[in-house]
Amino acid sequence: MRLAPEEMSQKLTGYEHNGVTCIGMKTDIPVILDEAIVKLDPDFFWLGGGEVDLKLGIRTSEFIDYVKPFIVSCGGT
Repeated sequence: MRLAPEEMSQKLTGYEHNGVTCIGMKTDIPVILDEAIVKLDPDFFWLGGGEVDLKLGIRTSEFIDYVKPFIVSCGGT
């Protein structure tokens, strides 16, 4: 797994580098959420907000209900 090159990322998401968010993307791209985030206590995390200086805070359970991500282990063990 790797990040898309900046130009491809902007074309697919509609967001500039360091401003990418999975909310309101230009195209329907599957979202992957690391299972470690699902286990956070409190049930809350931050993600990109669509602009470089904007971040969104959301309850993990609400994010899962809204985005319907694939939950996988992204850590190498």
